[in-house]
Amino acid sequence: MLIYVVYSQGFESNAKSLRTAIKNEWSDSSVNLMGAYGKTDSFAKYQIQIDKDIIYSSESVTDNTTIINLIRERL
Repeated sequence: MLIYVVYSQGFESNAKSLRTAIKNEWSDSSVNLMGAYGKTDSFAKYQIQIDKDIIYSSESVTDNTTIINLIRERL
């Protein structure tokens, strides 16, 4: 399973924490972190994808358990 975590500047620690949580749940998964930085400080993005399917997209983060459950629903 290939999961992408796209995040803006303020969410890097959240993205790394989520990568760890996903690897703990599915050790054979691949998690790609992709920093996306906008031209202004107000740019915010936190998006989770399984392959090309977006399962979460917001201007704020949510807890890792919620994301894990969203992934589990898609499998």
